[in-house]
Amino acid sequence: MLGIVGGIGPLAGADLYRKIVEHTLAETDQEHLPVILASIPHEIADRTSFLLGRITENPAPALAKVITTLQKAGAQTIGIACNTAHAPEIFDPMLRLLQQNGNAPRLIHMIDETIQAIQLHPTPLQRVGVLSTSGTYHTRLYPSRLESAGLTPVLLSLERHEALSQRAIYEIKRHPENVPEEGLNRLNNALEELKTLGAEAVILGCTELGMIESRLKTLGLAVFNPNVILARAMISATYPHKLKP
Repeated sequence: MLGIVGGIGPLAGADLYRKIVEHTLAETDQEHLPVILASIPHEIADRTSFLLGRITENPAPALAKVITTLQKAGAQTIGIACNTAHAPEIFDPMLRLLQQNGNAPRLIHMIDETIQAIQLHPTPLQRVGVLSTSGTYHTRLYPSRLESAGLTPVLLSLERHEALSQRAIYEIKRHPENVPEEGLNRLNNALEELKTLGAEAVILGCTELGMIESRLKTLGLAVFNPNVILARAMISATYPHKLKP
């Protein structure tokens, strides 16, 4: 059984579940995969606020609690539907808490899977742009992994990141049912700037960005949506025969 840590933001887990359904080989309802989604947003502190030092509460214990709940419900393979939650400052203490409690969940790491997907792309890529929250930006979550893989991260300046990517992400969080046109324009400007800086590809490094991928002007850039990548990796890890080509 697959388990999804949701609630971070609330629609991110639902989006990951949708992606699992969309990438599963199935002709009938009964042929789809068993999935448990736990969305407990009120217990999980804002990841970006913690990473930027605006609050002191680390989301790690709450995330560990949700994972334990999923395990007790029968989930064998678990994915966390949030890029920022994978920052080492959150992810590592979460793992330690699980290990201290005798839990060894099969966690699929969204960031590692995304880097691997870039490396396996049929067209060799070198310069990879990143759009993300400020928490992910400041912890260099994607740039560090890209560099370790021999790839070159392409980033907006801090000022442009805050004005375009971060601002748009929180507009999407506030208005998921009707994304403001200004937010879309900011993201499209960000993509244009990344391409001007030499990016050949872009990581939509926040689940909110992946949810509006079809509305973005990607300008010929290879696009990597971590929620899609995570969904496929979760299916492959547990039900490989059910993964769509």
